[in-house]
Amino acid sequence: MSQLTTSPHRSDRSQLEKLCTSIRGKLQFMDYLVRAAVADVDRFDGEADPGTRIFLRQLIEMHSSNLAVECENMRLIGELCHSLEAAVNEGPSRFQANGDAA
Repeated sequence: MSQLTTSPHRSDRSQLEKLCTSIRGKLQFMDYLVRAAVADVDRFDGEADPGTRIFLRQLIEMHSSNLAVECENMRLIGELCHSLEAAVNEGPSRFQANGDAA
């Protein structure tokens, strides 16, 4: 029966860890996109061949589009903040319910 009482806490912790891993991955991908876009802009500025400039422009537009989509998906940051606040807010009330000092 003790497993039933600890299961929600472990489940919350597991969800929090998964959320953090997902956010780290998204931030790493966004970092890659930013670096690639900046490098391609530098290459675009120095390129004389019109065909290569068209190709680089398309790459930059692709990076920009992907960054815009990733920014929309960053609602995970909000979910993480709510989870962290919930974890902190539940802590003292749980101790006070058991009679311990908060």
